[in-house]
Amino acid sequence: MTTERNDPLVFARETRADGLTILRQPAPPGSAGFAATYVAPAGWAFDPAGREGLSVMTSLLAPSAAGRRGRVALARELDRLGGSIERHCAPESAEVAVSGPASELEPLLGLLADVVLRPRFEADDLERVRRQIFERQLRESTQPGHRAERELLRAVFPKGHPYRASGLGERRTVARIRRKDIETFHEATAASDGGFLVLTTSRSLREVQRLADRLFSGFPTEHPVGFPRTEALRAPVRGARTVPMAGRTQTEIRLGGAAPPRSDPRFPSLFLANEVLGGRSMLNRLFQHVRERRGLAYHASSDLEAMRWGGYWTAQAGTGPERAAEVVRLMTVEVREIGTVPIPSAELDRTRESSIGEIPLSLETAADAHELAVDAAYHGLSDHYWKEWPPLLRATTAAAIREAAGPVYDLAHSTTVVAGPNA
Repeated sequence: MTTERNDPLVFARETRADGLTILRQPAPPGSAGFAATYVAPAGWAFDPAGREGLSVMTSLLAPSAAGRRGRVALARELDRLGGSIERHCAPESAEVAVSGPASELEPLLGLLADVVLRPRFEADDLERVRRQIFERQLRESTQPGHRAERELLRAVFPKGHPYRASGLGERRTVARIRRKDIETFHEATAASDGGFLVLTTSRSLREVQRLADRLFSGFPTEHPVGFPRTEALRAPVRGARTVPMAGRTQTEIRLGGAAPPRSDPRFPSLFLANEVLGGRSMLNRLFQHVRERRGLAYHASSDLEAMRWGGYWTAQAGTGPERAAEVVRLMTVEVREIGTVPIPSAELDRTRESSIGEIPLSLETAADAHELAVDAAYHGLSDHYWKEWPPLLRATTAAAIREAAGPVYDLAHSTTVVAGPNA
């Protein structure tokens, strides 16, 4: 029988005197692995003017070489221990994660500490990463899907808003970034105050605390980079945008608008609205009505990005240029209905139970379960949140979903972007 102490859906946490929050999640029963993530307040919202792309470059560089190991030595040590290190950069935060066999937790956690606290930012790696960012910038400007997403965010959010950019900056801003810029940015943002260390392991919270105190010491104790004041930024006028892209064979469509933060009490209702609209694989309306029944699109889905400072929703589809107008029409109908017409009970129950059924599947490995813990840590969710989540979804009515979705999925406050040939 699984007790709370061993339940992967029940967490334990503490905040150290230096401000670092440590959250321990029990590894799933029988799991032979562990996972750990450090989350820093270091996303591209904190990029200094004229150095846009700095946070992404810092995030890409940190796992290349750290502590006593260069890039090759670090890669070989990870291979020897059977571990892997991943990183992710977002508007509000940057993450570095390590996973591997439970028997190698301490040495792998030591490598994570080196990456977080002692990255080397070597010159050769810097130029390699700079070229990678240039390539990503090129894809962003030349591929219809990337281009449509970029234009949608520019339409939804005003200049100065942290969600408006992709984090890649421009070629000129990335070209002028020097090693000193990266070192200064890292020192300012890899702080214990506002940071999170999340571990999914069979070891106790006390053992986790001891490991964290030994390996993750020497943090800067303050976060001197100011946090953006997003509440003072007004969204621009909505409308439609076209992006002609000669030589392309596929047209990408994006329809979207601003959404509330994760902390908003309407989140469960908006979550289910998105799942019905286009989030739940195969079951959602966009897939069924645009792709499956009519064969008008290569893909059709929707996303709800609910972050700390706010968020946005997106409905997306890819189609041939000759079918773009019809796909836009059908997508618009589906978005309008999700905020104005109650979802039939059979459809809502099917989608809701499918969503709830994903939770046990996410507990099959330590790495999968770990994502739930990182989400809970970053958004300040309760230690029992994922136990409370199914009853919360089952208590959410069709009327509550319509009431929440109406002002958010409002076509009068949304933007449609069409990118492709003959757009």
